[in-house]
Amino acid sequence: MDLAKSGIKILVPKSPIKSRTTVDGFQNESPDKMDHIEQDQEDSVAPEVAAEKPVGALLGPGAERARMGSRPRIHPLVPQLPVPVTATIASALTINGKGTSTFMEALAANGTTNIQTSVTGVTASKRRFIDDRRDQPFDKRLRFSVRQTESAYRYRDIVVRKQDGFTHILLSTKSSENNSLNPEVMKEVQSALNTAAADDSKLVLFSAVGSIFCCGLDFIYFIRRLTDDRKKESTKMAEAIRNFVNTFIQFKKPIIVAVNGPAIGLGASILPLCDVVWANEKAWFQTPYTTFGQSPDGCSSLTFPRIMGLASANEMLFSGRKLTAQEACAKGLVSQVFWPGTFTQEVMVRIKELVTCNSVVLEESKALVRNIMKVDLEQANEKECEVLKKIWGSAQGMDSMLKYLQKKIDEF
Repeated sequence: MDLAKSGIKILVPKSPIKSRTTVDGFQNESPDKMDHIEQDQEDSVAPEVAAEKPVGALLGPGAERARMGSRPRIHPLVPQLPVPVTATIASALTINGKGTSTFMEALAANGTTNIQTSVTGVTASKRRFIDDRRDQPFDKRLRFSVRQTESAYRYRDIVVRKQDGFTHILLSTKSSENNSLNPEVMKEVQSALNTAAADDSKLVLFSAVGSIFCCGLDFIYFIRRLTDDRKKESTKMAEAIRNFVNTFIQFKKPIIVAVNGPAIGLGASILPLCDVVWANEKAWFQTPYTTFGQSPDGCSSLTFPRIMGLASANEMLFSGRKLTAQEACAKGLVSQVFWPGTFTQEVMVRIKELVTCNSVVLEESKALVRNIMKVDLEQANEKECEVLKKIWGSAQGMDSMLKYLQKKIDEF
């Protein structure tokens, strides 16, 4: 049936979207009609659509989230024009009622200039703004970031993080297993301590990466070299230990140690040379020197008897008794023990409290406590290294170390 010939009229309701002055761009009509909207069209616009802000208006955070949510995006942030832009049409494109000067200047110069040209001008303004900011004061956080990046290239077996008020040194050995100490690792720790002594750090936090704090000397590294020239290599190793220990003795700023796991041999004996020792509940401490086939190191022949008494010190140094974290705390080797789940948080809270103190007060306080026994520590370190040199240079000392390593291999 032909509806046109029958005279039947079909009424089609007006679309609320089509009644808008603009949808995805300006309507192709004269500028005088751009701002004119018929009253009947306003009545037909859906409430949700009528609430929309004009094209080009900046939206607040809530409105922007609503626009980016489930509601359809009716207006693009920058309208795409189907016709060349003239200066008259551009006058309608405003932001919060104020025209963008860069945008208008570009359009006045060329009526057919498209929006991309104006965006380029805005980008240039942003670049000038960034250049102007270069004259502002330097951000300290960037300086710390640069130092951390630098440490990644300088060190192989440790990680150094320069933080606000302190330096964090972490054992993370790649040249040895279980954060054990060889001459290369010890030199890197000495270098990091020397740097912290000269910069604006108020203290040093010394810890380790992983579940083991330090397994003492790297005997595998040592034995490989003893087979070539026993006397020469034993002298080099003893000198490396002497310099390493002296760095801790002579360091003027407070050294705080966070023991996250087992501390064995030299890893345990250097703890009394530090000022505060916090331990994880899972950490344990052992100095089985007689099992290693060596004598005490790290000034433990002096510090252990002074801290825990002669009987307990001999039990650790001679028979290699293993102390739990709580036992080490009771004997004075450890300051406090923290629960493993919150160990890092507990340490960092206390570190941040310490760095609020005056740096001169911290250094002078340490000097009053340490200077009394500084000479005794240096002499003990010298004597211990001489004995180590003698033992390692002998055939019996070599055999003892080989037997210890073979026992460890069999256990593994």
